[in-house]
Amino acid sequence: MHDLMYANQILGRLKREIKKNDKNRKVTIEVCLSPFSHVKPKRLKDTFALISEEEGFSNITLNVNMLEFCVHCKKCGQTWKSAKPTFKCPKCDSADFEVGEWDEFYIDSIKVDK
Repeated sequence: MHDLMYANQILGRLKREIKKNDKNRKVTIEVCLSPFSHVKPKRLKDTFALISEEEGFSNITLNVNMLEFCVHCKKCGQTWKSAKPTFKCPKCDSADFEVGEWDEFYIDSIKVDK
């Protein structure tokens, strides 16, 4: 369900930024997705491909990049970034840590080739 919600967000922004006569130009879209999201990159790409094609868009490349998040160990004070789920501190092996706030999904850029 979230994959369709994100795909619709991308399509909505695409419609606002791309003129009707530019629908056949090469478009590259960069999005960022949290590694904690239930949405997987392939599923998002497939869902977006279906709905964008129905709207008459072609020649679109959707790149899904995984976000990094910040983690802080409460035991040793180590702070690190990760793009994968973390289960222990890389310095002291403690599982007592906190994950900083992060966005689950956002559209980074839409570029149209001239």
